[in-house]
Amino acid sequence: MFAVCKYIHHRHYIVPPRLSRRSVFSLCGKLVGHLPVCGWLRVVTALIKRRVNDATSTWDQAIEDDELRMLLQEVVSEARSRDPARGMWDVTGDEARVWVDASSLAIGVALEVDGAIVEDASWLRSDEASHINMAELDAVVKGLNLAISWRMSKIQLVTDSSTVHRWITDGLSGKTRLRTKASSEMLIRRRIGIVLSLVQEYSLDLSVKLVKSAENKADVLTRVPQRWSRILGTPTPVCATAIDEEVESRIAEIHHNSGHPGVRRTLYFVRKVCPSVSRRQVRQVIVGCEACQSIDPAPVKWRRGSLSVEKVWQRVGMDIAHYGGRPYLSLIDCGPSRFAIWRPLRWHTSADVVEQLESVFCERGAPEELLTDNDTAFRSKAFSRFAARWGIRVRFRCAHVPSGNGIVERCHRTVKVIAARKGCSIAEAAYLYNVMPRDGTASPSSPADLVYRYPVRVRGVDPPAVYSPTEDNPYAVGDSVWVKSPGTRCDARYHRGTVTGTVSSQAAEVDGVPRHVRDIRRRDVSVKSTSSDSLGSRQEDPMILRFRAQTQPEAPTESSGEALEGRPTLRRSARIRRRRAYTCCDGASGGSVPE
Repeated sequence: MFAVCKYIHHRHYIVPPRLSRRSVFSLCGKLVGHLPVCGWLRVVTALIKRRVNDATSTWDQAIEDDELRMLLQEVVSEARSRDPARGMWDVTGDEARVWVDASSLAIGVALEVDGAIVEDASWLRSDEASHINMAELDAVVKGLNLAISWRMSKIQLVTDSSTVHRWITDGLSGKTRLRTKASSEMLIRRRIGIVLSLVQEYSLDLSVKLVKSAENKADVLTRVPQRWSRILGTPTPVCATAIDEEVESRIAEIHHNSGHPGVRRTLYFVRKVCPSVSRRQVRQVIVGCEACQSIDPAPVKWRRGSLSVEKVWQRVGMDIAHYGGRPYLSLIDCGPSRFAIWRPLRWHTSADVVEQLESVFCERGAPEELLTDNDTAFRSKAFSRFAARWGIRVRFRCAHVPSGNGIVERCHRTVKVIAARKGCSIAEAAYLYNVMPRDGTASPSSPADLVYRYPVRVRGVDPPAVYSPTEDNPYAVGDSVWVKSPGTRCDARYHRGTVTGTVSSQAAEVDGVPRHVRDIRRRDVSVKSTSSDSLGSRQEDPMILRFRAQTQPEAPTESSGEALEGRPTLRRSARIRRRRAYTCCDGASGGSVPE
């Protein structure tokens, strides 16, 4: 079998100035009439026709509906920009793919051949009370009918319903029977039987594939934008239960006397008095109960967020922790690195916090945002001026909710546990926290490796670096050398020394002190010292001043000792007394100089 359908269509639309059933149906016919592919236009035009039928009783009755006119203008504008009825369709062969879908609004079918949709169709659901799985089976039957009309024999059925996928697969394989306990079990079996009968009668090679709803090409045939569905929705009369004031007061009285229980228990007590009271009436009274809403109310659900950010040092969590009776300012990167900084504080004040933050920001730069709690040290005017000067946004977490700054709170526990188990300081514990890999296996995952561009050595784990002795140093261990003294003149003599090690090609250790090779000269120990050396060593330096020591007094004679007998013996100090010398003056200027 082969069929060729080449279709190129160019259309122009205009909303009629006077709206009636005839003019609106004519516009809808121009949009979708006699076209194999219309996509989202089919279900929209069907809903517009339903809305017009409800608003009119004759074909030429005028329609005064501003919302309908605005909707028609939006549909025409949307069709001009992305009209699905365009392009070229070439159909050959007997292999096709059938996309099926169903919603509470409509069911849709699309036939795909060689990667292109050659025909689609959609039907509004008349009975929305039937189960969605029944509508999915109806879409399967209509899709097979569409494929058979194109004389396709090898068909792949694509659906996003896992239940329908299981039913059709089990029916084709025959391995297991249909398992369902739904109220419409017989109707489900009837539709499965229709599918199997079509496969057997037309000798179809049928396979079923399950995809996600976002990948289903028939999904667009069953849905309309939400703003259009609100306009096209026809209001239907509903029955609402009006609570009598007497019944409401009776429910409130029983609810209060029974201790303000929940809806289920209150309904139990109320129905003992008023059996006709519904659960909705009881819930409405309990929702308005002031005591239940103000004293231990029921928990509410909220959308959970994330404190993490994508960039390093973009958001920094900050808090003040205490360990060993001393306060610490703790900072941690909320980005992918989780790098932590702990700084000791002298006092728990804003001035000390600002001082430590100033040091950190001058060293590492300021983040875009600081996440902190409501501590008084962070709420002061001095801290606000500091944040404004650095251009930092300060975000305070909710009061009494530590999880609002959970990253730094978790860092507190980890660092304190490390310090307690190892018996080390907080500084060392923070260092170990930063060099510890996050996944436990790869070192590049540690906070330090994600911040620094060099590998951080772990103390006590990484072995010390071993340096091989340099080979291009002109001196060797044990060589006798002359060493230049610091600050000596050109006529000063170098002192003797022995090389004890080599540092590099430019430095060597002489008697344990590193010396540059420019201050070292090799000394030959085989040549004896000349007499000039000994004389020179005894030669007086003209810059040295020598002073004559004061003579000691002679010891008293026996006669003098007898004369002083009877007096207490005076003890003389052995310290040599010197005259005060004024080196800045000479004798001519009136100063005294040593003799």
